[in-house]
Amino acid sequence: MNTTFGFMDILIVFSGAYLVYAAVQMKRTGEITSSAIIGKGYDPKKAKDPKGFIEYMYLKSVIMGVLVMLSGALDYMNDLYWNIPYFGIVMCGVFLVMIIIYCKISMDAQKKYLSPK
Repeated sequence: MNTTFGFMDILIVFSGAYLVYAAVQMKRTGEITSSAIIGKGYDPKKAKDPKGFIEYMYLKSVIMGVLVMLSGALDYMNDLYWNIPYFGIVMCGVFLVMIIIYCKISMDAQKKYLSPK
């Protein structure tokens, strides 16, 4: 196992867990406080519909966080035990597609719900 990739897989798992945590906190408190969910250009205090954003993004963020954790864990397991050829490359491709889709959903939601009043 290459320790650099193992470390990266662990970081990916933790980043997915943080995304789930941020989504749950956002839903629980009713406030958008995490930069993991929104971009720099949007101020939640000036948003026209922060509650709508939370409702729209909550489940999507939880699902994305779980998928990120799963992809990191599967790649780590492959490095440790399975040693399936090209599995890491395939997982990187799947991970990239997931990130692109989530970013598109998130950017659209930010434009719709978080644009200034």
